[in-house]
Amino acid sequence: GHVKRPFYIIGHMVNSVKEVDKFLREGSNALETDIEFAENGTVLGTYHGMPCDCFRGCFEKTPIAEYLESVRNLTSLRDSKYKGQMSLLFLDMKTTKLSQSAKPTAGVTIAYNLVNHLWKGVHPRYRMNVLLSIGYVKDRDVTRGAIAYLKKKGHAKYLRNIGFDVGMNDPLKRIARMYKKLGIRGHRWQGDGLSNCLRFLMPVDRLREAAKLRDSKNGYIDKVYHWTIDLPFYIEKSIRLGVDGIITNQPHNVLGVVTSIFFQKRLKVASMKDSPWDKIPRTPREVAEDEKDTDNKIVGGGESKRNE
Repeated sequence: GHVKRPFYIIGHMVNSVKEVDKFLREGSNALETDIEFAENGTVLGTYHGMPCDCFRGCFEKTPIAEYLESVRNLTSLRDSKYKGQMSLLFLDMKTTKLSQSAKPTAGVTIAYNLVNHLWKGVHPRYRMNVLLSIGYVKDRDVTRGAIAYLKKKGHAKYLRNIGFDVGMNDPLKRIARMYKKLGIRGHRWQGDGLSNCLRFLMPVDRLREAAKLRDSKNGYIDKVYHWTIDLPFYIEKSIRLGVDGIITNQPHNVLGVVTSIFFQKRLKVASMKDSPWDKIPRTPREVAEDEKDTDNKIVGGGESKRNE
């Protein structure tokens, strides 16, 4: 039978406990959060900071333990308010400015905090999946540090709950090479876009290339996402580029499109039962349908003033 693609509605810049609740209430099943590190590499907590062109709070700050525990309490326990709804926490790790020698520490300290504040005391079935997103290939020692910590400290059982991403715009071939060198053979997300809340034109060639790699047997990409898309017309266009998820300021808009008559045969809202690491190629028919839309630019950002 036909497999519906489990779709990820990823709340953008969710850096406070209050926003975790708000974005889950509005229909997100995944959250993207910005993670800040001290100069020596130790993880501090959530924080976006400047540059910031959102109409939203870029200056929300939460210490890492408090943030992870609140996500756990809202999503992963027997009596959690949003139990079973959220299956992916997307950590946008701001490590590019760290010295090379501090990068392994960043990976080790984030992994330590996940074990002790997000996963501790959680039934394996409800254990949150975490995407460790570095900015560039040159930040790969962060990824390496996190994996090494989990392997060495007897936490290998958690490796099935982490995935990987290189979030900025390095060439896809270079990213593929990095994974090969690190021995990472699955759990790989790849995104494209621009993070900002004003309206802006985005070329989509790199995203198309990523979707092709996801569709091909030997491509390194398991899931493709697009950021930041808020307006229904462009959410629809983004889905027609073949993405598995969208980072958005407006989860209710994405939810509306995903469950609309246009896509209900093809998509479903991903739940805890779906693995965020499964590679699901489009069918030839879906590719043909999608390729009718030949625009090579898409408008991102947009509707962000609503009920702030």
